[in-house]
Parts: sequence; C-alpha cells; structure tokens
Amino acid sequence: MKIACVQQNHNTGKVEENRDKAVRFAKEALANGAEIILFHEELLIGYHENMKTLAEPEDGETTNAFIKILKGTDAKIVYGLTEKKGGLYYISAPVVTGGGVIANYHKTHLWWKASGLRDETDYYTPGDSLVCFEHSGHKIGILICYDGDFPEMFRSYAKLGCAMVLWMNNRESRGPDDCCVEAARRNSLFVATTCACGIDESGHACAGDSNIVDYNGKVFGVLSGAEGIIYADVDLSGAPAARENNPLYKGMRSDLYQ
Repeated sequence: MKIACVQQNHNTGKVEENRDKAVRFAKEALANGAEIILFHEELLIGYHENMKTLAEPEDGETTNAFIKILKGTDAKIVYGLTEKKGGLYYISAPVVTGGGVIANYHKTHLWWKASGLRDETDYYTPGDSLVCFEHSGHKIGILICYDGDFPEMFRSYAKLGCAMVLWMNNRESRGPDDCCVEAARRNSLFVATTCACGIDESGHACAGDSNIVDYNGKVFGVLSGAEGIIYADVDLSGAPAARENNPLYKGMRSDLYQ
C-alpha cells in the first residue's frame, strides 16, 4: 500500500487557494499510485479570526471536490477540516472516498496553553471518541496535533487493532523524533504524520517536517521546509504480528493503570 503525506504552506484564511492546491496535490498523489493521502490539520483556514465565517460542513465544497477526483478509485483522502455543525465548530478529519465520507474524527484534546487564536477551547468543541476506518482489511486510526502528545492515544489505537495511525498537525514542526518514532516503536504502529510549513498566522517560519515511520521506528522519509509529497510503500499486515512480540506492548499490566 502506498501512503502519501502532503505538506502545504499555512496560507492562513485563503480557503480557495488552499483547496485548489490540495486538489492538485491529491491528483499528483493518485497519479503516483497513492491509496491513502493525508493532509495537515485545518488545511483550508488555519488559525484565522474569521474562522466561523470560513468554516465548512463535513459535506461542503472541499469534501465534494475530493469526492470528484476519487471517483472510480479505491483511494482515500484524510484532510484537516475546520468544521461547522449545528452551531458548533470542530477541528476535524473527514475520511473521503469516491462514494462520500466514511468516517470523521473530531479532535479530542484542544490546545489551551495559549492566548488568542491558538487557545482552541475558545472556539471549538472537543470530540468524544476515537475513530478508525478500514482500508484493504486493515484498521487505521486518526489523531490531530495535541492528541498525539498523550501516549495513551497511540496505545488506545493499538488496543483497537489498528495497524497505522494518521497524525495531522498545524504547528512549527512535527518531526519523527517528536513522538512519532517512539509511538511507532512502543505500539508496533505505522505512523504517518503531516504538518503545515511556511509562514504561520504569527509570522513564524515553520519547517513542517512531515514524515512516515514504520512499526519498528524506521523513518521512511521527512519533508522539511518546503511544500511537497512524501511517499512510502508499506505492508500493514506486519504491524499486528510485531505487536504480539513487542515487549513494550505485550508486557503491559492494564489492570494496574489508572
């Protein structure tokens, strides 16, 4: 299975530009045989004062643009949506196929140790459940940024039988040494990680450092400081078997932990 992690500039608040660019990247990834295409958190808007005006529903214009290019394929696109739903707003990750949305994860851990736009608790509602979807018989889980700073989240997806976790971010960088390798190694999970690059809403230069790591902690590739796509051909069937022989997973005593 070929995984594609797309790294785009922040380009905060410029919805149409971000959507058009994402569609072009998705077409490129599909042409190169990608089956799972992962974009970064809050792909269309980022942290912007007009977030509520610019937000889209799950079945909005961007989702429909992705459905259109996926028709006739078995591929899936997972992207960062600033979602409006029934008067509430979520940082979410729809899983899009040629037939529509098959799953949608709402960020469960909202970042709070900030002021202004980056205090997510002022704007968004947290999700209340983990979300998995299946591809070619394998379960895949989803995390968004701050979620992955809690090791329990990766472990929970491992306990659910996931072979891979997709982790989207919107920050200065999220390189392989920033939880990715450790989470993969401890839980025998493939971890595919995306992050925005370029200049963020505060004028900070962001490297991105999107990466893909296998279930032993081997790094397939890292993209730093530029837009583009990184790919990895992965065999997800190896992860569950490795987990059964992983002393960092198999030896846990869940009966002792609070």
